[in-house]
Amino acid sequence: MQISGNFSVAGVDATRSTSRANAITSAHAETKASLSLPADQLDLSPEALAISNQPEQSAIGETFRADKVASLRDAIASGNYDTDEKLNAAFEIMLDRLG
Repeated sequence: MQISGNFSVAGVDATRSTSRANAITSAHAETKASLSLPADQLDLSPEALAISNQPEQSAIGETFRADKVASLRDAIASGNYDTDEKLNAAFEIMLDRLG
């Protein structure tokens, strides 16, 4: 048996297919809307809250300087931070450490 030509679903079958597709889409949307995902939660102890309110300390005991970091970030973003002198100094330090 050979079947050739352009075929399309028409009539009652087409209506059923569209109706079923709409029902599936609607059911999927309702199911998705009714799902509740767990929310992340973090509970900090009073000790942790006290520590978080203190200025940050580096390994050598220096206080974190937000103003200095902000000015360096601005300089880097504007392209004014990387200079030949700073690059040469960094190479010298690296070469000294390597031996």
